[in-house]
Amino acid sequence: MIRIGIDVGGTNTDAAVMDGAKVIAGVKSPTTADVMSGVVAALKAALRASGLSPQAVDVVMIGTTHFTNAVVQRRDLAPTAAVRLGLPATASLPPMVDWPEDLRSAIGNHAYLAHGGHEFDGREISPLDEAELLNIAADIRTKGVRSVAIASVFSPVNADCETRAGEILAKALPGVHVTLSSDIGRIGLLERENAAVMNACLRDLAKLVVDAFRIALDACGVKARFYLTQNDGTLMDAAYAERYPVLTFASGPTNSIRGAAFLSGAAEAIVVDIGGTTSARCTKASRAPPPSRSRSAECAPIFACRMFFPSASAGDRSWSTAPAGWRSARGRSATGSPRRRSCSAVRP
Repeated sequence: MIRIGIDVGGTNTDAAVMDGAKVIAGVKSPTTADVMSGVVAALKAALRASGLSPQAVDVVMIGTTHFTNAVVQRRDLAPTAAVRLGLPATASLPPMVDWPEDLRSAIGNHAYLAHGGHEFDGREISPLDEAELLNIAADIRTKGVRSVAIASVFSPVNADCETRAGEILAKALPGVHVTLSSDIGRIGLLERENAAVMNACLRDLAKLVVDAFRIALDACGVKARFYLTQNDGTLMDAAYAERYPVLTFASGPTNSIRGAAFLSGAAEAIVVDIGGTTSARCTKASRAPPPSRSRSAECAPIFACRMFFPSASAGDRSWSTAPAGWRSARGRSATGSPRRRSCSAVRP
């Protein structure tokens, strides 16, 4: 089977061609602003170096830090409304409470609290109020916001409130992207809500990026199956990636773990992935690290807020990621400013 792996970073786009377990070609090309041109250049160079025709390719797998870099650089983020269902509970810590001010501002800082949600045993906190949600929808429409994230207390236990609220808002706001936190995270309201909001603000960018990948493959004459890599090292199809771009956040370090372990043949290794925008470190890497279901505290240096999404485990020591130039000594960044601590007082 002929497979092509493409890594689209903030600085360079790399492509490798494999025939089974054998690497037969590898190339590097600058990443372009439109994404597509850089992928086309790397893909054509890889095909030339391997001597293969586009028709010989069976599968193309693409990993990208495009969405991570967008958050780090505060660019291409869509205005997003965060709707939490849980009143009268949770009001003391509103949505995005642990986000840095500039990141909240980049997506408009639109937060709403509404009734709904469940206790840990599935009992209702309060009934969902459709009129209340329609008033929120009217305000969202007035502000021109086109992406919504809904998080309900203990929705991983009972997602009925989120599902119904999503239906109400989707009907009231045709064409708006709706992300449900129960589709992404587990127990831990702030982390799950943060991940849902982050996913929602990247939905428009995800459409542009995935379409650019499709166009690039078509321009090269490659008709093979096309997948994107996830945080835990597994694959997802393009349509799924458009809906859940947050699931690619840790795919860069995970790809480095797998690639380094495969090429070195080492049972245990320290892997350092230094990119133009972020750097990542992993200890005890293995060829196929199992998925980790823990909260992503390791990503705090990049996002300055805690989030939940599945990522690859690296044995008893997991990977950590930070913007290029960031250092953790005594909790301070490279600029000397105190490292922001995340708020995790609310767990549902």
